[in-house]
Amino acid sequence: MASKLSAALCLSLVLATGCQTTEKAPPTPVTPSWVTATPHADYMIYGVGVADSVGDMQTAKLAAQESARLALAKQLNVTIAATTNIEQSANEKSMQYHIDEVINSQVPSILLQGVKIEEEFQKDNTAYALASFNRTEAIMQTELSISGIDDTIRQTTLNAATKSQRLKQAIKIRRLVIERGKLNDYLQMLQSAKLPIPSEVQAQLASSEEVLNSLSFSITADSDRHSNIKDMVASALTGNGIQIVSDNADFELSFRVDWQHIKKADTFYSIGESFLVVKENGREKAHFNGKVKAASSYSQTAKSNAMQKLGGKLSKQLAEFIVSGA
Repeated sequence: MASKLSAALCLSLVLATGCQTTEKAPPTPVTPSWVTATPHADYMIYGVGVADSVGDMQTAKLAAQESARLALAKQLNVTIAATTNIEQSANEKSMQYHIDEVINSQVPSILLQGVKIEEEFQKDNTAYALASFNRTEAIMQTELSISGIDDTIRQTTLNAATKSQRLKQAIKIRRLVIERGKLNDYLQMLQSAKLPIPSEVQAQLASSEEVLNSLSFSITADSDRHSNIKDMVASALTGNGIQIVSDNADFELSFRVDWQHIKKADTFYSIGESFLVVKENGREKAHFNGKVKAASSYSQTAKSNAMQKLGGKLSKQLAEFIVSGA
């Protein structure tokens, strides 16, 4: 009987001991090394972002991710500031320059793509994020894109039968050239050397410049009384790289300019508003208007300065017309 009681007591003791649990504190998360020191690699670029929570941890995580992307991009921008060279591809007083200027505003710059959030970490109310970017892969893809543009330029013909067809192809080449330039700038941002332009592509570019700079315009005024203004408009356009001819022009320009002359104290102000119609083979293709203002101590100088400004504005408008029409 005693042995049975002892056995029962022992079993109860074992069961009681087995039911006891010891609560353990959760392990403290190990802080990754990248939180305190940004990683480095030959072919990768990293950025670390941090953000404190003000009640919403998910918002803090998103803010840390964005901070990491900005930190990564900043590393590339620092390199750019030290190495970028400004290049002038065309004479400012040429039709090509005006056209390239318009196209350049239309072709978007290449943005940094392929950034990944590699890791995330949270400690107390602070979120951390590690962004990574494969620079070598991006360089290879950009170089392939540039090579593809070079091939397209090589295959573009500029010996079409009509001037309008040649103009359309020349605009296509100029657009590709500007896109190529922005890709090359992106290469430099990635800390890689720009790709030189192959000789065959250089020849195509020179041919496209010839087409654009050989464009000709004739001018007619709305009244014989404005023949002097016609001459001033022609002079202003010529000074801005536009070729003005009397006969067999590619485009005909008809215009009028309304003037307002004001004198205040010892200063003369000339305000001119132009209305321009562009025709091709007798058919209206576009309408433009522009307003300029100039001041001088001499009335004729004020008017001449206003006309020069007007010539620059009309030159850009003609370039916009040519780009959109092609």
